Amino acid sequence: MDLSDTNIVALSGAHTLVCIYIYHYKTFVCFFVTRELLSGEKESLLQLVSDKALLDDLVFRLLVEKYSADEEAFFVDYAEAHLKLSELGFADA
Repeated sequence: MDLSDTNIVALSGAHTLVCIYIYHYKTFVCFFVTRELLSGEKESLLQLVSDKALLDDLVFRLLVEKYSADEEAFFVDYAEAHLKLSELGFADA
């Protein structure tokens, strides 16, 4: 598919982005639960097998740590990955 490791981690991590709408301010606030993934298992946090797999691979883990420390880097990389994925289109089955 021609997706890089960075693309894969950014796309995989997108579901860890939590966005809430603050009615009073009529805006969205987004934040990560990525830091929670790095801190280990917790009863209150659903961790998918795919989430845990990101920590097993050294290259992927370094990217998860990068995004945990720098959310702006995630947004930049995610935008690029999403565009790339969208431009790949789909194959008829």
